[in-house]
Amino acid sequence: MNNENNNFNNGQNVNNTPINDKFMPVSDINQINQPVNNTVPSTQPVTYQQVVEPTTQPEVISEPVTEPIKDNNAMINENLHKVEIKDYTPPSKFKLFLLFLFFCLLIVFIIFLPQISTFIRNYGKETDYQKPTEVITTGKLICTLTGNTSDLDKEYEFNFNFTESKLKRTKYIVYTRGDTTTEALLDELNEKCKVLKNDTSEIEGVSIKCDYIEGKLTETQIFELETIDTEKLTAAFAEAGGVLPSYTYDQDIDSIETNMKASGYTCERQK
Repeated sequence: MNNENNNFNNGQNVNNTPINDKFMPVSDINQINQPVNNTVPSTQPVTYQQVVEPTTQPEVISEPVTEPIKDNNAMINENLHKVEIKDYTPPSKFKLFLLFLFFCLLIVFIIFLPQISTFIRNYGKETDYQKPTEVITTGKLICTLTGNTSDLDKEYEFNFNFTESKLKRTKYIVYTRGDTTTEALLDELNEKCKVLKNDTSEIEGVSIKCDYIEGKLTETQIFELETIDTEKLTAAFAEAGGVLPSYTYDQDIDSIETNMKASGYTCERQK
């Protein structure tokens, strides 16, 4: 009977120790959630664990919010954009008017470009004409005249050498051109030139040259006015094709140029 009571006490006896609402044996806590085991209870000492009732709600820890890292170039462009917007000022009405006027003038210039080009060319010519030309006082005055006959072409040229605007020497040149049909005429003129050269070979200050090459005859008469004896130049000289000097030694070159131009010659001074 005692053994049965002991077994009953060992197997099914319930601990009548009042349970503190704040302390509960750890073994009993574990036994609440476990099935009843009829094995012999352990002889290990019973330990108690304090159960603390929560008095306040748990603190919620939030992670710090960080801004995304921006690209350096994007930040620079954004800053520049802000500066441009901040420093930008719209153009004034006066500037807009000047711009409009400029485009109008450009269009007008393009439309009238041919007339403008013609005006500039004419103005340049007038300016060149008005520029004072250099006066040559020592050099050579060349006067030319073109003429022709029924069969021959002729060109007359006078060269006047002057020093300090005073005439010193005269050269007269006649160029005669022909073709195969005029060879006889050119031969005749060449023979006259040779005769004139022989007749004046003894006259001081006179020199005659005759050049006949390939249908072109060149007759040259040179007069040294300082030493020439004009009295020896008779009418026969003129009949043979000679040209009597029309100007004298030390004559003013300006008056000679004026007279030659009045006779239809084109004159030019050269140094």
